[in-house]
Amino acid sequence: MTFRTIAGLAAALLVLAGCRTLPATQVDWPTEKSARQQLRAWEMSGRAAVATTSDGWSAGITWTQDGASSELNLSGALGIGGVRVRSDGRALTIDTSKGEHFEAADAGAALAQTIGVELPVRNLRYWLLGVPAPQSAALEQLDDQGRLQRLNQDGWIGTFDRYALHGGRWLPGRVQMQQGDNRIRVVINRWEIE
Repeated sequence: MTFRTIAGLAAALLVLAGCRTLPATQVDWPTEKSARQQLRAWEMSGRAAVATTSDGWSAGITWTQDGASSELNLSGALGIGGVRVRSDGRALTIDTSKGEHFEAADAGAALAQTIGVELPVRNLRYWLLGVPAPQSAALEQLDDQGRLQRLNQDGWIGTFDRYALHGGRWLPGRVQMQQGDNRIRVVINRWEIE
């Protein structure tokens, strides 16, 4: 080997030695959990899939949170074209692309019948953010960076992964929830946090 070859190899080794992956910042979970549970305005979109013992479907999903008001839009679900679920924090209303409209107690039953599973809308707004819902007890398991990895709450078991930094917060890119034979998976493509 020539001096030039050895010098080139040494330089390449020095450059490679300087390249390393920086570890993710450790999350202060109690502080972060409380901050995310108090987020008042945010939006996410992606894909959702539901599987039950007898059926399954996938759809585009958009969730918009504005204070206590939530709006969930499912597009292409079950061949019906779309479903819009709105909640003011107390009551649900549902509109389908077929022109059907449901309110109050009928809305929860209609949603379960339409999508094939009883959707925990009150909790889902928190679960999508990668935190437990504050109104009930939960068992939490954190990952190595202090982010929620596994959750057991209100009969549902959830896993959270594919975290990415959005608006200064580590938010999940995939949320999977299971209750018995019912499974919900949401893959999130876009976050907007105000």
